[in-house]
Amino acid sequence: MYPNDIRPLTSLRIAAALWVLVYHFRDHLGLDVDRLGFVAKGYLGVDLFFILSGFILSHVYLGRVEEKRFNYGSFLWARLSRIYPVHLVTLAATVAIWLVAMKLGARFDPVAFDPLVLPQHLLLIHAWGTTPSVQWNFPSWSISAEWFAYLIFPLAALLVLALRRLAWLAVALSLGLFFVMFWSVESNGLPLSEVTRLGIIRIVPAFLFGAALYQLGRTVVLPGFAALLGASLAVLWIVVGSSLHWSDAAIWPAFGLLIFSLAEASKTNPRGVLGSVALVYLGEVSYSVYMAHLPVDIAYFHALDRIAPNLSGAAAWAAWLGVFVATLIASIALYHLVERPARNWMRAHDPFLRKPPSEPNHEPVI
Repeated sequence: MYPNDIRPLTSLRIAAALWVLVYHFRDHLGLDVDRLGFVAKGYLGVDLFFILSGFILSHVYLGRVEEKRFNYGSFLWARLSRIYPVHLVTLAATVAIWLVAMKLGARFDPVAFDPLVLPQHLLLIHAWGTTPSVQWNFPSWSISAEWFAYLIFPLAALLVLALRRLAWLAVALSLGLFFVMFWSVESNGLPLSEVTRLGIIRIVPAFLFGAALYQLGRTVVLPGFAALLGASLAVLWIVVGSSLHWSDAAIWPAFGLLIFSLAEASKTNPRGVLGSVALVYLGEVSYSVYMAHLPVDIAYFHALDRIAPNLSGAAAWAAWLGVFVATLIASIALYHLVERPARNWMRAHDPFLRKPPSEPNHEPVI
């Protein structure tokens, strides 16, 4: 039986977010950071989030679906309270930075910053094939994809529950769906890293994979040493595969092994591996980290270019590392000033509930 709060999975979120950040910051200051394969594969951090999301939402809600006490309206309101306030603020920040930078004479890609697509971003449908490319606060494509997954969660839950006695089959089917999707887009010359404008097709197999793994965890129990061994092998698999530039399809299943193993370890040692207070806190802040890093990126490196152009050597490395500090400071402020209070206010004003909400507050979001 999993504990209510699977702390290692909360901590895992900050690792996934930082992997994405390193990937997005890799081209600045001419440091050639992406010569490291692990950095170049950082876009896969989003897929780790997607699988994690399917696992934890199943942890929180699958029992409710099974017992026929699932409130779809309240579920969507809770999900919206988790993602929308920060999305709205970071989108506004991106627009404001763009306006100021344009006034100062900076140039931006007119396709990437097209005001005509702002309605799609406000409606969270910009990863549903409604825009010509990833635009504005680029990382938010994954939030749009998450919103789609939330909308179809009851279908995913019913599918997993239908195979409750064959949890291994559900895991195998979701893996098979991923490989079919992957090879279909690859055959059309589209690598997984570019499946963003149609992010909804990227999240479906990942979300189902996470839900199926949770169902598997309801039927088996790994001994503590086996869970830790599985987590260690998964980390080794991911690091080696990324460093050697393996195909994304060869790395992707390791995310499931990592999540499942960490969750299984929490059954016997809830505060064990990755369960420290500091890591759990960073995991809670990770959504703000993920959503704030592009506005910080734009403001930080444009300011740096004006203040200290042509940096090189140790100074360039120090400046590059500084963007992570700036992102973390901005994200902590965003978390405490916007994300948490807005989420709590919305949940306290849930129009679909007549009694105060009692849902655990540990679901991962990107």
